[in-house]
Amino acid sequence: MTISERRLRHLLAVVEHGHFGRAAGALNISQPALSKSIQALEAEIGVTLLDRKPKGIALTVFGDLVVRRSKELNTAKEDLKREIDLLAGMGIGSVKVALGPYPSVISGYPAVARMLALYPKVNAMVHVASWRDVAKQVASGVVDIGIAELGSVQDDQQFTTELIGQHSARFFCRPGHPLLSRTSVSITDLLGFPWISTRFPARLALGLPRPLGAAGTIDLSTGEFVPAVEIDVPMRLVELLANSDALTMATLTMMESDLRSGQVALLPNVLPIKAGYGFIYLKNRSLPPAALAFMKVVRVVEAEIVERERVAERHYR
Repeated sequence: MTISERRLRHLLAVVEHGHFGRAAGALNISQPALSKSIQALEAEIGVTLLDRKPKGIALTVFGDLVVRRSKELNTAKEDLKREIDLLAGMGIGSVKVALGPYPSVISGYPAVARMLALYPKVNAMVHVASWRDVAKQVASGVVDIGIAELGSVQDDQQFTTELIGQHSARFFCRPGHPLLSRTSVSITDLLGFPWISTRFPARLALGLPRPLGAAGTIDLSTGEFVPAVEIDVPMRLVELLANSDALTMATLTMMESDLRSGQVALLPNVLPIKAGYGFIYLKNRSLPPAALAFMKVVRVVEAEIVERERVAERHYR
């Protein structure tokens, strides 16, 4: 679910002025246009945000949440821009980043795009690699910073780590999948079909029930889960699901447009899996200003994604 920033600004203006007419004047738009914008925002989110009363307006419990979170995000964005402006060398410079498969799709690419929009003169080199190879690239100095699964590096004294992404993975399938006709779906049912995914690190593999059935196997040398269909990056998942009974894992925000279009279906959340990725960089190496700025952008993008996931979770519950 994508929420329009323009419509959020309109909602904040209505709340600030307490009246549609005064808010419309401040925004330099017509009152009917402002009313349509708020109605469209309510339709986007799926809940009523404002109670219209003869003497003014009042926020519903949903409206209060949206306004509060919107103000927090606006403050974070303003702080981010101000702090980035204070960093030295932002007119020029470079940042080298390695991204794990899921972090690249969830927040990595969006953060790089936002960073370059803020500072188009900054050069960026972005690698996407397995979570294991991201740590190797950081250790060798090939990149300034990595964003990947932290389980295997948190105890490594050469690295500084910071957890930034804890997103719940959900299972998706094609429309018409046999599981969708069942009144209930169990973990055993999920294991009866091939899984499409990247490898799971050992810490996540330990939480999978046994036997694994058609879902995949365990790599005995590493303890990692190897899905039946192993992919490098979780992209174009809809096409992989389209003509098979395989299942795939992704966050709601990764698949929300495909859910809205009816190209994929969401299965019940019977096997909670949570990502645990974050920043990885060397303790004894100073990060360049562009890398520090990139980290701030990632934190803001992650906060926005968490909020989108809260809204989507309520919508698809």
